[in-house]
Amino acid sequence: MIVRIKFVSLLVGLVIFTGCGPTTRYTWSSYDVDLYDYYKTPAQKKEFVAAIKEAIDRAEPENKVPPGIYAEYGFLMYENGEIEQAVLYYQKEVNKWPESKFLMEKMIANTQKRQTKKGDNSKAETAKAPAEQSLTPTLPTPPGTTVTDTTTPAPPASQDKSGSAEVLK
Repeated sequence: MIVRIKFVSLLVGLVIFTGCGPTTRYTWSSYDVDLYDYYKTPAQKKEFVAAIKEAIDRAEPENKVPPGIYAEYGFLMYENGEIEQAVLYYQKEVNKWPESKFLMEKMIANTQKRQTKKGDNSKAETAKAPAEQSLTPTLPTPPGTTVTDTTTPAPPASQDKSGSAEVLK
């Protein structure tokens, strides 16, 4: 009877301790420390880029790349002007994490727009500022209020004596 109690307690102890073992789903390396250091001193961007690349290189062979790392590295490449690399890592994020597809497709589209704008600087230099009216925010109207149009109406078209309107060019 005592042997049975010892065996059961040993078995229960082993089951409890095996659940406490360090199992990690992802390989984060020193990402959190590196990110904190980068936010604290943005001048150390090169070191941060190297640290993220190293974290990716360590995690890829084990297929333990954490969510968002590809996207963050892609964004760093985008900031450095390396458009092809940025798109490549955005696509890796989509392949690894399908739930990020919507955001990553937007990022890829914006990145490719930057690439086409970079090749066409003449259009960017001649672009004019948007009209002031489009910059004013539109606020919701509270219930029970009447909205009055405060814009200046366009001048009426000139009419001849026959009553028909003349089209202004």
